[in-house]
Formats: sequence, C-alpha cells, structure tokens
Amino acid sequence: MVIKTLNRTEAQNAMKEWLSNYPALPGIEKDYLKIRNDIQIFNQQVRTECPQEIAKRDYYIDAHIGILLYNYLWKQPGFNLRTAANDDFWRYLSVKVVPDVVAERWGKDNESHYWSKPARIWLRSIWWYVHLSWQGDILTTIRVLEAPCFSTDSILNLEERTGRRGTFINVYRYIMYYYSHISQSTLNNFNKNTKTQQDDLFRVVMKLNTAKVMVIDPALYLGGEKEYVRALFQDAGVRV
Repeated sequence: MVIKTLNRTEAQNAMKEWLSNYPALPGIEKDYLKIRNDIQIFNQQVRTECPQEIAKRDYYIDAHIGILLYNYLWKQPGFNLRTAANDDFWRYLSVKVVPDVVAERWGKDNESHYWSKPARIWLRSIWWYVHLSWQGDILTTIRVLEAPCFSTDSILNLEERTGRRGTFINVYRYIMYYYSHISQSTLNNFNKNTKTQQDDLFRVVMKLNTAKVMVIDPALYLGGEKEYVRALFQDAGVRV
C-alpha cells in the first residue's frame, strides 16, 4: 500500500466534492479500492452482529470496528506507527476511501470526524483506542474493551489526555486492564461519592496520570509501570 495523505485544505475540498456527487464514492487507486471494499465488509459485519437490544450500541460499533481496523491495517505493507501518527493519512482514509462508513456512524455533515479535528477523526480515534488498550492479542483485547464499564466517553478520555512528556503506552494499557476488572458495585459506590457525574473513576485516574507523569517516569517507579498504575488507582481510593 502506497501511503496517501490529505492536508486540511485538500481534505476540505475533497469532502465538498464527495458531497456534491453523493452517493457516488470518490475515485481512488486500485489498492485502495480493495481497502475500501474490505472496510465496508467488516463495517457491515459488525453492524449485523451488534445485538439490537444493546444499551451502548455506538460504543460496541466503535470498539469492534476499531479492533478489526487495527488488525487489518497492520497487515498492509507500508503501514506502521509513523503512518498511524500522521493525521493526513487518516484524512485520506476518511474522506477519499470510506466516507460512506464514517457517514454511517456520524452523518455526512460532521467534518470534525472526517478531517477538521485530528483528535476526533473517527477512524484515527478508534484505531488509537485499540492501540492504547492492546493486551497482546485480539481476543484478550476485545474482552477488555467489552467490559461494561467502558463507553464512548472512555475513548475520548483515553486519547485526549496525552501530557507534555508524551504518551506512556504501557501505562494506558495497564489502566485499561485494571479498570476493566473493577466490579460494577465498586464503580457505582465510587460515583456516589463524587461531586459530579463527570468525575467517574476512569476520568479521575486519567487526570491523576496526566499530573503525575510530569514529575515521575512510570518505568522508573518501584515495581515498574504496572505498580505505578496500581498506585494511581489506590490514590483514587480503589484497590486493584
């Protein structure tokens, strides 16, 4: 796969062109036509398999499409972490390759989830959510992501709290692991003691981490990153 990109201006113009020709999809090269078809297939697969009665349907779709996209892109020649960190690549994928898939989740008039706000570009967001939650293999990771404690808010809280010293990926993965194993009764009890509904345990732990990594290198913490994360939860008042 030759990595294609769109800058902000190019993405804006490409989206206008797509909308003017809707529902026709933009013309792209042959290798990206296959990628388009494959992503469309697993998008429909997830939507078909999603239980109709599920309470967090949007989160189910985000998590399951995210893990399929994550696994799929790693198998594409030329794709790597540098590519994943390039917002212009995600703009190209969102606006030129599968704008129909993005539209099915967010509608056609939501530019932030296509190109305008990097942290909100949907395909980028769900790919990085899986990467920051990765537990070594697909089945173990999806078991963590399927924990009832997670929601679409979890995706935002996990991704939008990178500190000035960057992202300690293993710390995020331990946070996701430990949080997924906390009982619902413990979470409910914690929420009762907060001032607002916004201050759930996950948000509190992420805020604590953002503050602590300014003065502590988690890898140098006694016991390493795993014990550093356990200490975060203990500071929040929950033993894991």
